[in-house]
Amino acid sequence: MKSYKGSVTFYFAIAIVLIISVIMSVTEIARINAQKLYLQIATDAAIDSMASLYHRKLYDYYSLYGVEHRTIDGLKDEYFDFIYPYFVDEDRYIRNWYVANIEKENINLEIKELVDEDYLEKEILEYMKYKMVGKTIEFFGKTFYIENESDLNQLVDDAKEIFEETKKSELYAEIHKRYFDFKDDIKVLEGHIKNIIRCVDDGNDDIKYMATITVSGSESNAKTVSKKANKLSSNINDLISELEQFKDKMRMFRSVVESSENKYVADVNSGKYEYSEEIKEFIETEFERFIKYVDEDSDINKAVEVTKNECREIIRTISEHSDILNGYVAEFERIANDLKYERSLKGDERDNDAIRELLDEKRDLEDTVKSELKDIKAYYKDLEIENINAEVSTTNHTDKENILKKIIGFKDGILLNLVLDSEKIDSISSESYSYTDFNILSNTNIVSIEKLLLGEYELSKFNYFNKELNDEITKSGSDSLEVERLISGDRNDKEALQSVINKILLIRIAMNVLHIYVNAEKRDTARNYAYMLFAGFSPILAEVMSLLMITAWGTAQGLADIKKLLDNKRVSFMHKRDTWTLSVESVIGIGSNNSVISGGDSEDDSGFALSYKDYLRLLLLLENQSDVDGRMASIIERNIKKEENNFNFEKLVYSFLVDNKFLCRHYFTNFVFVKASDEMLYEEYALKTNAYRCYYDH
Repeated sequence: MKSYKGSVTFYFAIAIVLIISVIMSVTEIARINAQKLYLQIATDAAIDSMASLYHRKLYDYYSLYGVEHRTIDGLKDEYFDFIYPYFVDEDRYIRNWYVANIEKENINLEIKELVDEDYLEKEILEYMKYKMVGKTIEFFGKTFYIENESDLNQLVDDAKEIFEETKKSELYAEIHKRYFDFKDDIKVLEGHIKNIIRCVDDGNDDIKYMATITVSGSESNAKTVSKKANKLSSNINDLISELEQFKDKMRMFRSVVESSENKYVADVNSGKYEYSEEIKEFIETEFERFIKYVDEDSDINKAVEVTKNECREIIRTISEHSDILNGYVAEFERIANDLKYERSLKGDERDNDAIRELLDEKRDLEDTVKSELKDIKAYYKDLEIENINAEVSTTNHTDKENILKKIIGFKDGILLNLVLDSEKIDSISSESYSYTDFNILSNTNIVSIEKLLLGEYELSKFNYFNKELNDEITKSGSDSLEVERLISGDRNDKEALQSVINKILLIRIAMNVLHIYVNAEKRDTARNYAYMLFAGFSPILAEVMSLLMITAWGTAQGLADIKKLLDNKRVSFMHKRDTWTLSVESVIGIGSNNSVISGGDSEDDSGFALSYKDYLRLLLLLENQSDVDGRMASIIERNIKKEENNFNFEKLVYSFLVDNKFLCRHYFTNFVFVKASDEMLYEEYALKTNAYRCYYDH
């Protein structure tokens, strides 16, 4: 039998094994890389499926994305359900090249909720940036076509201009109260002036009596005149005391006026309140009037000083007269006592010559007294205490003053009955509901594109008073005054509307009072009417009332403006002659009747005219955005809960971050392809994938 060597076959087998091993290793590396891609695709598909679970009504009504969830474990279960099918087929592991398995404990799912940080605003802003482009909108009385971001910047510039005007004018309606609220001080001064006039009159009455005294030289007459002189002296001392008190009160009033003027100067110098030159001139002219009144060299202060010096001179003279008369009375008493003594003597002790001498002395004294009284009478005949001639109020106009105060007070608690008819008021819901404290944070609290876009979103997605008149429909179907609630935070529609009207009224009062201040004709009209209305008031007090009248007139016109705005008509931001509707005489009627004000039939179409919606825009710009965001989330939750009772805004997912750990086993290098077992363990290596999904994230 022939034998053969096997070396070639052995070495060939080794070579074949090595070649196959290399091929399989290279193939395994390629497979693993493909497996990584497959697992990442599976992860992306699963997380996309998670994101597709966004709440449909939330998106339909408010264009917001959010996946509603109850627990993080529940979300993980849903994610696992989405990714698991990539690894099973008919309840068996897929026998393919990508042998891998995943367990729930190897899934790490992190979420951010819509109420966290400023995610709510991010969604809204991304949505609004695309929504606004290609739109024509009415914005603050102007028509804009939005083509790009530069057009949005133009809107911001206009909004800032109005915002600054509003901030600068916030004290216009308060100028009277801030700088010229002197009415009570002036009334105190007038009380002292009236006391001075009374004392002067009492003193002059006593002087008239002294000018008509009997010039009899009797002792009793001397006593009577002396007592009257003492009474006159006492009255004049009272007058001097009143004059001193008046000087003290005037000094105090002067410090009040000076302090008020210093406050005005500080406001101007600080730059906090930028008054125009016309307003400065108006305020400074008013201060000149009051400072002239309280100045040390003012007519009234000079008159007080003259009267005080005159009274002191009179008292000195009265004192001299009183001393002389008292001396004469003492002489009369001495003579009477001596006569009584002499006449009491009997016989030789009685001295008739002494009695005659005493009687002669008495007659001489009577002649002296008579002569002195003639001189005293002559002195008082030409004497009169000079009155200070200060003008004081002679009439009580408390009722008219209260009417003006009542009108001005409307800004602190406006009556809806003044601007809406009863039928409209009755249609406004009084249902109250509270707001959930979502504590949403915002970084958007300055006038900017972002804040402006947030405001436009709120106006487009939420209902407000008479929104239907603008041909706009709220998708949620809510008829609640939601924008008003966003601004005010009030719990029911009536309170919210009243609060918003109060805020708008403050702006309208400021602009209207500014209009009167810079318009000489209207300013004089207000002053003249105040002087006529408060006839009988002193000029200085009437001046205060004229300032009060300006504020009341501006407030009354503000109410008329509100009425027009609520009727869906536009109102000029700064009135002109032809857009001002209320006469100054109508102010008293409004304050007396509390009837619905007529806003006028026509719409202001000249100049810069704003609608009610524009004022809502402005108020939204002024509000703290964090507060608005929290109220907005509460309103959204409430509206959706009407249809889905379990809806919870606080459980809406804004973003997903997932980390997966896949347990894998080599395929080619361990001959799994030859024999696969259901019991095989995937422990040889692990692959990790991750994915992040965020709504509106670009």
